[in-house]
Formats: sequence, C-alpha cells, structure tokens
Amino acid sequence: MEDHQVKKWSFRDIIDLEYFFHKDAVSQSAEDQHYLNERDRNIFLDSVRPGIKEGKTADRQFTIKTWLNRRREEETAEEAVLPGEGFESLYGSFRLLFILAGLVVGGGAGLSFLTYTGNRPVNVFVYLTVFVVSQVLLLLLLFVLAIYRLKKGAFLSSCPLYRAIGRFMFRTVLWARNRVSDKLGADRRSRAEAILGIIKSKGRTYGILFILPIFILTQLFAMGFNLGLLVTTLFKVITADIAFGWQSTLQLSSAAVHTLVQKIALPWSWLVAGDPAFPSLAQIEGSRIILKEGIYHLSTPDLASWWPFLCFSVLFYGLLPRLLLFLGAVAAQRRHLRALDFRQGVYEQLLLRMTTPLVSTRGRRVDDAGAAVKVPQADYSGKDKAAPDDQAVRRNLLVLIPDDIADACPQEEIESAVRNRFAASITQLMRINKDYETDAEILATLKKSSLPADIDILLIQEAWQPPIAEYITFIKNLRQAIGHGPCIRLGLIGKPLADTIFTPIKEVNRKIWTRRITALGDPCVYAVGLVNNAS
Repeated sequence: MEDHQVKKWSFRDIIDLEYFFHKDAVSQSAEDQHYLNERDRNIFLDSVRPGIKEGKTADRQFTIKTWLNRRREEETAEEAVLPGEGFESLYGSFRLLFILAGLVVGGGAGLSFLTYTGNRPVNVFVYLTVFVVSQVLLLLLLFVLAIYRLKKGAFLSSCPLYRAIGRFMFRTVLWARNRVSDKLGADRRSRAEAILGIIKSKGRTYGILFILPIFILTQLFAMGFNLGLLVTTLFKVITADIAFGWQSTLQLSSAAVHTLVQKIALPWSWLVAGDPAFPSLAQIEGSRIILKEGIYHLSTPDLASWWPFLCFSVLFYGLLPRLLLFLGAVAAQRRHLRALDFRQGVYEQLLLRMTTPLVSTRGRRVDDAGAAVKVPQADYSGKDKAAPDDQAVRRNLLVLIPDDIADACPQEEIESAVRNRFAASITQLMRINKDYETDAEILATLKKSSLPADIDILLIQEAWQPPIAEYITFIKNLRQAIGHGPCIRLGLIGKPLADTIFTPIKEVNRKIWTRRITALGDPCVYAVGLVNNAS
C-alpha cells in the first residue's frame, strides 16, 4: 500500500485508535507493560520498517496508521466489531435520517402556512420573517461564533458582563467539584480528576474535529428543511390558486417596499431578469391589503406575482448557504484529519514503545539492603537493533533537573539514560526547584527565547515522592512559558541505589504520577519511566 493511502485518516480511524489506546491503558501491571513494549516493537519491525522507502525516514502518520491497521487485523481475526465501523454505519444512517426529518418538517411547515381559504391572502412579510429572516439570523449567529473562535474570545475579554458570567460559571464548577470531592476518597477523587483530564485532553487534541460531525448533521437537516419548504411552495402554487399580499400597521409606502424587495433580490436579480426576480412597483401596489377594503378589488396577477420572489428567497438565503456550510464543513473535516500531527503524549508513548529496541537483563546488582535488583543492559536481539529510520519520531531534549538531586546526576549518566530511553540528544541541562526566583528566571528565559521546533522538555523526577501541588504548578507555568508546541516529558526514576540514582520505578508510583499528570488535561504532558523495567 502506498504511503499516502496509509496516511489517509478518517473518523473511523480516530475512533478505533482511541479504542485501542483505552484497551492498552487498562493494562497496568509490569507484565502487561512488557507485553505492550514487545508487541508494539514487533509491529514496527515487521510492518513499519519494511514500508519505509530506502533513503527516507519513518513518518508519524505512516507509523501510527500502520500500527492501527495491525491492531485491527488482530481484533477482526477474533470476529470483533470495532467501534469505528459501528460509528461509520450509525453516522451514515443519521445523515439520511436528518435529511428526511428536514424534508418532513419543512414540507409540513410549508403546507400549514400556505393553507389558503380564499378570504385572506398569504402575508408575504410573515412568510419572509418565519422562513427567511429567522435563518439569516441563525447564519449571522454562526458567523459571530466563528469569529469568536478565531479571535479566541479576545474581543469579549474586556466586556464586564462576559467577565461576570465567566467568574460565576467558574465558581459554580469549583463549588460543585469541591462538594463532590468531599464525599469521595482520595483514590476515587484522583480517578475522577484523571477522567476529567482525559476529556479535556481529547478536546485539546482534536479541537473542532469532533464538533464537525454534529455541525454537518445540522446542515443536512437545514438543507432538507429548505428543500421541503421550497418543493411545498412550488407544489401549492402549481396545484392551487394561492394569493400573496402584504400589509403593515406601519405607514409603509409601496415605493419603500419595492426598494426593500429590490435589495433582498440582489443575489439573484443579475441571474433572473424581469418580473420573476421580484414584483414590480405596480404589482406591489396592486397586492397591498387594506383591512377595511378586503381583497376583492385586488388584481389576481398582482397577488400571484410574489411566489417567484419567495422561492428565490428560500433558495438563496436558506438552501444555498446551508449547502455551502455543509461543503465547507466536509472540507474542514478532511483538512483537520490531514493536519493531525500526533504530537501528543499518548502518541509519543506509543512511538517510544515502537522505536525502542527490546532490552533483556543480563545480570543482577545487589543493593545496600542485600536485595537483588534487575539492571537492564544493552543486549538486543538479532533483528531488534536501532536503525536510522527509527529516529524520525525522536526529538532532542532540554533536560530540567530538580536541584536536590542534580548533584547525584552526573551528566554522562543522564545522557546515557536519555539515549537508551529516547534515543535523543540533550541540548541543555538546567537546574530547577532551587528557589522561586530561580524558577521564575528560567521560565522567563524559556518564554523569551522560544524553543526550536525539534526540541521537547524532559523533567526528571523521583517517582517515589508524591506529586505535590508546587511541582504541578511549576509544570503549568512551564507550559505557559514554552507554548503549546513542545511536549513535556516527565522522566520518572525510582529510589536511588548506592552507585546510581537512575533505577526503574515501582508500578504503584507510576500509576500515581500518571493519574496526577493526566488530570492536568494537557495532551502534550505525559509521564514515563526513564529507566526500562527489563524482563
């Protein structure tokens, strides 16, 4: 299969990908993690590397899509129905259902409104208000919301009402969270915060991508509504003697109404010349309804002159804008799918498993307590050797080390750990958490100098220590300083031994830190053991 075909993504792919990530996230034990490492590395060696053309390097989209296809093959071999396939089938049914619902509602509304008893003509102004003006207002609202999203709310931030509403909503959510948190244990509370973090993270990862299917369905309903209304109006005009007129309590002259109608008809008046575009001044004057005079003195041709104008109004202000929005949403959906860079933490961890050679244990070291500790050695199997192609998904790292462990971290050991775990190079080492002023200076420097596109942040942290609030605050401030581009990797290490601080972490500590970092809701912040737990 060609690279561009493999890299083409759809909603089905995204849903299946998240499904497999969820399945893997359930695997929490050390044995499960070793299985994931072995499985994903073998997928890379067997399926990804052979698909890389000579002289080229592995691409993130190609690598992850190939992994997804392999997982699908394994799953479908067990005759399982994947959620992506179910979504695709259900969404197809919903598209048809929304179109039919729109046709029924639009047609029914048209039939009800155009019921003519012969005593009172159909009021043109009411028809335009109900079926055209209302839709124009909705389109204007959509336009304002789009501008708001593009501006990220900057133009509303100075509005006192906006700030008051924002503060009220924030305090309400905070109060509700605190009330619920008081009734939950520490473990259940951390789980709930992690779930909320995952939801927030997925929102940041995919952004508008998951809103577009709903938006598309809405446009399909609106297209069906306008089409049903248009067909019903034409049907009533053809099969019945419908009279259209206008009246108003306001002292509107026929000339003023003619000017208004002329402006409304601008979108199609260049296409349709003459009377069909809009009624003439004489026809407008001849279709004016005066309550005390009735309609019997009005001319039938004048009363029938309005229907082309009304149909064109529905077509150009109702149906065509919805069609354009539908096509634009489909194009935006494809563009966002193509633009997925898979730079977030969950993808980084997958790529790390795929591109890290499997390590076996060749010996044991005895610590001060006399307990045997497994020590991973660089012992690779025949086919499992790092290749230049593996490095396409790797990035250079700026390493931040807490001041209290910096002296116990010789630079050569840090470089060795980073090279073995990430196959990356260190661009710079910086001490953090010495004092508030030093951290503030470091953050200001990072914000001012902006990191190159190929550099991520690595925070080295002892996993056996709990994630205190001050440390989490530092991570949040670090994100604000470096922007949303670079990933922040939390490199966890275990309790130090007599001759090294770089030891594997315990599973319980990994869970605690992973859960706490997940609660941040930042898709580009993730925790990973800096030292492999070798088997």
